Amino acid sequence: MVGFARRLLLILYRLLNLSSGRISGMRVASLISTLARVRVQAIFCLSAAGGRCLLLMLIALAMEAGAQTAPEIPLGVAWQVKGLWHVDGSTNPVKTGDTIKPGSLLWPIVGSPEHSITILLPDGQRILYECFLAEDCGRGFRVPSLYRTPDPQAGSVLWRIHAALTTPSRERARARTDGALLPRDEAVAILDAQSRVEITGLVAALSDGHYAYAVRAFGHADAPPLRNTLEKKGESVDLEIPSPGLYEVIITDPLNTPRIDLLIAATKGARAATMQDSFRNAKALLKDWNEDFQGWPVHDFQRAYLESVSLGINPRVPHSVSNPPNQRKNGEVIVAEPIFDPEPGVLKGDTAVTLRCDTPGATIHFTVDNSQPFTSSSVYSAPIMVKRRPLTIKAFATAKGKGQSAVVTGIFMIEE
Repeated sequence: MVGFARRLLLILYRLLNLSSGRISGMRVASLISTLARVRVQAIFCLSAAGGRCLLLMLIALAMEAGAQTAPEIPLGVAWQVKGLWHVDGSTNPVKTGDTIKPGSLLWPIVGSPEHSITILLPDGQRILYECFLAEDCGRGFRVPSLYRTPDPQAGSVLWRIHAALTTPSRERARARTDGALLPRDEAVAILDAQSRVEITGLVAALSDGHYAYAVRAFGHADAPPLRNTLEKKGESVDLEIPSPGLYEVIITDPLNTPRIDLLIAATKGARAATMQDSFRNAKALLKDWNEDFQGWPVHDFQRAYLESVSLGINPRVPHSVSNPPNQRKNGEVIVAEPIFDPEPGVLKGDTAVTLRCDTPGATIHFTVDNSQPFTSSSVYSAPIMVKRRPLTIKAFATAKGKGQSAVVTGIFMIEE
C-alpha cells in the first residue's frame, strides 16, 4: 500500500508539471499507461470520495493530453487539394489540412478532371504535384524525406495549423468573403481596462486620418458586425474589442473602401504573454520557411494557428500509414524509383547531382523547372549541375515491360 501511494504521488506530480514544461522529456503515453495500470486499484484504495473524483479527473486529463500530443516524427500538411488523392496504404481521400508523413507515396484517384496538391513539410519544403492525364496520374508521387532536422517548434506549429484546418466548423467560420482580396494581417493583442487593443504591423502603412472599422467574432459570419471609427496617428491604431476572443476586423477608408483585413486574438491576464510569444515564434518560423521555399500560405497558416490557440482546437494524432518503396501496383512490377546522389538538401558549393535507377535498362525522365516530368521530358544521361540558385529536380523511371516508377523530387540549395 505504501509503495502504491508513493508511485501514485510521483505520477500525479509528473502529470501536474508536464504542462508547465518542467519535465519536458516526460512521455504522456507513459503516464497514461501507468495510470491505466493502477486505475482500478486506486479507485478502491482511496477512501475519500473527493480523492476518487480527483484521480478520475487526472486520468481523463492524462488521456486528453495524450490525444493532443504531436507525433514523434514531425508531419507535413496538405494544402489546396484539387481532385481526389490518397496515401498509399490508406483508402481515405486526402483533404486540405490533412497531415502527410514525409516519404509517403501519393496516388491521384482517377475520375476527377484535374489533380493538384501542395505538400508543406516541417523542414520548410514546399512541393506541388499535379497531373491531368491518366498515364501521368498513374505513376504516383513520392513526398520527399526531410532534408534537415526541423526547428523544435515546427511540429507543434504545423500540428496546430492542421487542427484548425480540419475542424468541422471551419467552413462555416470562413464563409465571409468581404475581406478575401484585401491585404491581410494577424495579431495577438492585449485588452486594456477600457476593452481596447493597440494594433501595429500592416496598419502602419495606412495614411494618417479617419477610418471606420467593423468587428465580427470569428465563426459568426451571419451576425451583424460591431461598427466604430478610429483616428490613425503614427504607427499603430487603437480598436475597441468587446471581450477576449478571436475577431475579424475590416478597416475602411473615408470613401468606404475596405483597406485591411485583420484577424485579432484579443487576450488579457496571465495568458497574454504566453500567447504573444507563441504567435511571435510561429510567425518567425513561417517567415523563414517562405524565404527558403517561396509560396508558403503565410497568412492562411497564421490565421489557422491563431484559431487553434484562441479557440482551443486541440490536435488529434492520426493513424500513421507506413509507406514502403512501391515495387508493385495491382500485381504489376514497378520500376525502382530514381535515387539522387548526393541526397537533396543544402550543398556546400556548386555540385554535380547524379541520378540512378536500380532497375536494369531503365530510362530516367526529369525536369529542373519544378514542373511535372512526362515521358516526353528530358532523358537523363549526365550529371545535373547545381550552381548558386536552388534547383528542384523531379524525375521518374521507365523500363520495358514494367510499370513506371513514382515521381521523386529533390530540392537542392547552395549554402550561403
